[in-house]
Amino acid sequence: MGLAADDFFAAAEHVVKLVQADGLDQRRYSDVLDSSGHQYVDLVMEGGGVLGIAFAGYIHVLEKAGLRFVGLGGASAGSITALVLAAIGTPAQAKAERLVQMLADIPMVDFMDGKEDGDKDAQDFIRAMLKRPGIGKGFWTGMQVLDNLQEIQGLNRGDRFHAWLVSTLAEAGIRTTAELRQRMATTPEGWHLRAGSPQRASQLENQPELAPLSPSSDYLCIVTADIATETKVEFPRMADLYWDAPDAVNPADFVRCSMSIPVFFKPYKLPLRIRNPAHLTLWREKAGMNDRDLDPGRKPPFPPAQACFIDGGVLSNFPIDAFHNTRKVPTRPTFGVKLQWDDRSHAIDKLSKLVTQTFNSARHCLDYEFLRKNPDFKQLVTYIDTADHDWLNFEMGPADKHDLFRRGAEAAYSFLAKFDWDAYKNTREHLVGAYKQAWPGETPGR
Repeated sequence: MGLAADDFFAAAEHVVKLVQADGLDQRRYSDVLDSSGHQYVDLVMEGGGVLGIAFAGYIHVLEKAGLRFVGLGGASAGSITALVLAAIGTPAQAKAERLVQMLADIPMVDFMDGKEDGDKDAQDFIRAMLKRPGIGKGFWTGMQVLDNLQEIQGLNRGDRFHAWLVSTLAEAGIRTTAELRQRMATTPEGWHLRAGSPQRASQLENQPELAPLSPSSDYLCIVTADIATETKVEFPRMADLYWDAPDAVNPADFVRCSMSIPVFFKPYKLPLRIRNPAHLTLWREKAGMNDRDLDPGRKPPFPPAQACFIDGGVLSNFPIDAFHNTRKVPTRPTFGVKLQWDDRSHAIDKLSKLVTQTFNSARHCLDYEFLRKNPDFKQLVTYIDTADHDWLNFEMGPADKHDLFRRGAEAAYSFLAKFDWDAYKNTREHLVGAYKQAWPGETPGR
């Protein structure tokens, strides 16, 4: 059975009707508008494998409520959606229809591409693991993929995914980071602050974010982990640490770094070297390294021969801090979307649980810590209940995809119904006042 975009929209038609019936398309969500009345927000999405299908339903409903996107960020599955959204149109354009059509056509099962063409061992192993086999069968099936793990450090190369994403971006007219930056910096017609916005006078006076969007600004944040240098990396902001001509890099490379699920996909590797003394300064500023780390004479020397990128979710699966500035009341909010409820209660009663929870603790730690220190973000985060859908089920059928899309749409409706933009700004005003008292005279952060 094939998929059609209309089938996805039909699965969420009842939600769109509720948005209109409840007047959610008339509410205030941001102080940044264009001449058509669209309101602008930033959007950050969590990693979660194929569960990322739910993002399309969420985005569909937000667009039906009149929202459009400026800053886009995410890790792993979230980074895929963020990049595609950024590439397929300018900030003022509605993109859900194209996004859903891509979703209908995406060849997910082909992304399990083994260590070489024709290798089916990886697919067989993944299918077996999804059925939760016993120890005996699991061990036997696992033996068939040892050569994959030894030769490419993963079950799958990730080449077919990368080729699909390169082709998808090319169809949208994007082949380089420079082209993507230019598209994301296309200022919407009639770009302005809402009348009566408390930021209006000071913002207009001080060349604000309401000035024309700029290709030199970072409206995209794709998070990955360079385990060779133990660095949390944000692309494209940190691309000049890894490439000599970062503006010429195909943005698909950034996402290929971010979605390299350990063991499932081969890590993405790049030659790495310090090009000149100024490059050392860049590393110090962008990667937060100290003089000892960057000493050219250290043993072992820095940098290692290669950068080795794995899934950004290993360090930050929900990079909700991507566009956060603690010392400014925002003119537009950063909405965050998680693919499952946080589960922080676990019985560690067997070895497999010990291993998985060690990994989960590491990948959630930074995000939980940020949310603990910035409780105002609780007003901005949506949790999509993805039920018992498996995040590694690359052979998911149409019914399951439609269900995830519907769940994303319903979560968006519930979020919009309770979100209070004025209350959130009031919260931030109090926090900014406290920061200014505690650290007077400090230059505002990012």
